[in-house]
Amino acid sequence: MIKKKDPRILIINPFGIGDVIFSTPIAEILRKKFPDSFIAYICNRRSLELLGSDPNLNRVYVYERDEYKDMWERSRFRYFRRIFSAAGELKRQKFDILIDLSLAYQYTLFAMISGIKKRIGLNYKNRGRFLTDRIDIKGFDEKHVVDYYLEVLKFLGIDTAKDKVSVKIYVPALLAGRADAVLNDLGVRRGDLLVGIVPGCGASWGADAGYRRWDKKSFTVLADKLIEKYNARIILFGNKKEAGICAAIAGASKNKIIDHCGKTSIPEMAALMSRCRLVISNDGGPLHMAVGLGVDTVSIFGPVDEKIYGPYSDRGKHIVVCKKDLGCRPCYKKFKYKKCEERACLSGISAEDVFAAAESVLKK
Repeated sequence: MIKKKDPRILIINPFGIGDVIFSTPIAEILRKKFPDSFIAYICNRRSLELLGSDPNLNRVYVYERDEYKDMWERSRFRYFRRIFSAAGELKRQKFDILIDLSLAYQYTLFAMISGIKKRIGLNYKNRGRFLTDRIDIKGFDEKHVVDYYLEVLKFLGIDTAKDKVSVKIYVPALLAGRADAVLNDLGVRRGDLLVGIVPGCGASWGADAGYRRWDKKSFTVLADKLIEKYNARIILFGNKKEAGICAAIAGASKNKIIDHCGKTSIPEMAALMSRCRLVISNDGGPLHMAVGLGVDTVSIFGPVDEKIYGPYSDRGKHIVVCKKDLGCRPCYKKFKYKKCEERACLSGISAEDVFAAAESVLKK
């Protein structure tokens, strides 16, 4: 329990966009509980683009691990100068509470050195040894990640059991206003049935991202079926590294598809997604962006457990398509997965399976 009426609170989550979106209910609940508090967040550079417009946060700091690693290799002097500068900034902010979702000891140690007295979070493999209040976990394997995150709030006397909780992201007003103009330039008119498709899965799995992607040919068949039956306008989203995937889908289609992959910032993609009637996506950060916007989704899950990493919202309709009759699925457990070349969990999902799910949403 915290005694101060308006504590200064710092949240840390250095992971990918999906994980950061999973933490957005914490900021919202804290803002309701402590309306006049100063609430800050430390995240990576990609997530900054999303959190920068969150009205529940007063400030967002960037910590990019690779940048610090590169600095260490180039100049020890610059590295320590940056570290001491960052520690000084946190000390000046006089934070009362740290909520550490990093699953690593370094951030909590840094916060302790910076003078933050109450440090709460998740203790994975004893990496939370510098936390003052901790929840021991062996991984995310019993409930949704959001529920693990929310549990730490009990150390602040906050019970979230009866709350209606949804992940949320916010589009800057300027970009929201431009979205219609961008779509108009792309030939999308008001009244058109706009369906976003995300055939990649974001950046968090790096070189192994292919293990969680549904087949490009299946996405093409799905897009054509939506166009031919519903006269849907299809727009493809993704990052620059996924441009080849989107280009292959658009090139193989019998119909006109808007390939907008790699042509937007993350907030711009969110603004365009917010105009979609439906977003169809592999599991990953872009899926949770759509969920956070309140847009209906159909998602395709392979090695990852949808009960732990799936859509989390009481807004809109969200359908997960997956193979539930495979003994080896899900194989992603305790942050590890089997590099299975067969990928029966994804190859066993047909375009008809996903189209049927999309139809059930569109007919709602």
